[in-house]
Amino acid sequence: MQADLNFFIENGYWVIPDALAENEVAALNEAIDVDRVEYPQLWQVRGEGGRQQSVAALLSSDAFDGAIRHPSIWPAVEEIMGAELCFEEFSIMVRQAYAGEPLAPSWHRDTAHWPEHAYCVKNLSVVYYLTDVDADSHCFAIVPESVEDKKSAPDQRDGDRGVEVYGKAGTAILFNAASCHAGVVKRSERERRTVHIYYGHRSQPILSNHTLCPRRLLESADSGERAFYSRPNLMTQLVRDNY
Repeated sequence: MQADLNFFIENGYWVIPDALAENEVAALNEAIDVDRVEYPQLWQVRGEGGRQQSVAALLSSDAFDGAIRHPSIWPAVEEIMGAELCFEEFSIMVRQAYAGEPLAPSWHRDTAHWPEHAYCVKNLSVVYYLTDVDADSHCFAIVPESVEDKKSAPDQRDGDRGVEVYGKAGTAILFNAASCHAGVVKRSERERRTVHIYYGHRSQPILSNHTLCPRRLLESADSGERAFYSRPNLMTQLVRDNY
């Protein structure tokens, strides 16, 4: 783990091949297929070369729960985030096959840097590839940036030094959500599927109100899981307290 952590310190991301087994990838893809058929209204069409996204999949199925604290990524998430680790957001993204001219990537940062944190991480994101990703398919890309760089709180948002990340289905990418990154859309005959999870610190402001967290997670019999979900966003709080 130390070599991978050192790479994260120097670059702001960490790739874990084979984080999900083939049967786990298949189960998640099947759950996505069911969700898209049964709850199409909850899938937003975002444009950007056929991008579709759902932030509500945790409500319709428990098939996605295990990916959030999966044992293949969890030690790395805990090491990076520290004792106040908590859940922030969950979504699924589908980028359809695309026959047009490649689009210019929308380089962005999801959140601010936190220089006081050991690794300058206010929010950590994990992306699971649920389809094979290579140079000929849509992919995730990130601009490498070290912890020392982040201490100066840079806010450049160009992809001149961007690195495309490839991997087969089941690959997990952990990255500092304050790093400059983008989804790269290419002319491709293949659909790309990803799961996106965000983690935060209980002492820090909530990242978003996108994901409504179900009671089975908020009120889990497992004390560690309850602690992880113990700082719900405003939308989840209102539903929990009033319905």
